[in-house]
Amino acid sequence: MSSLLPPVGDLTPAQREVYDTLPIGLTRGLLMTRSSAIPYLSLGRSFHDGRLSAQLRELIILRVATRTRSEYELFYHVPQARTCGLPDEVIDRVLAGSDTIGTADLDAVVALVDQLVGNSHDIPQYVEIVARHYSNNEIAEMTLLVGHYLMTSLFVKALGIQPEETAGESTEQFDQNLPQQQRPDER
Repeated sequence: MSSLLPPVGDLTPAQREVYDTLPIGLTRGLLMTRSSAIPYLSLGRSFHDGRLSAQLRELIILRVATRTRSEYELFYHVPQARTCGLPDEVIDRVLAGSDTIGTADLDAVVALVDQLVGNSHDIPQYVEIVARHYSNNEIAEMTLLVGHYLMTSLFVKALGIQPEETAGESTEQFDQNLPQQQRPDER
């Protein structure tokens, strides 16, 4: 399938400003919508400041990418998982689709991700298992993270978006390019 993305040279100055915050195909695709690019990118960035550790965040993203066969997400997030210290043996198990990652808490998270991606009717039972290891706030963030990356997987597949080989530096600079999110009170 060929990409439906507009060439960078066809972007308006306002679109180019958004594109320059994260100059990858996903951003160009988001710019095809009337007003979703900035909020969508901000939601993605919010997970970097969230309740989940970087390792847990990347494990969840890798599992979504594996379950949805998203080469795009794997291209960007396998290196990020390694950079944040997720052990190679854990990455390998997640990518292989193993149900056993190594610890009860991570096994529970992977099982929940699988149920969420599969839209199972058994989701509440898996939430109960994850709740033995994580707070309700962490479970809420896990669920939103799964939904965000599931949507990203569908979006890049539908538009034929491919990863760019030179985009590694771009994703590393992403945190510095978008304005900081203010967190709600942590009561």
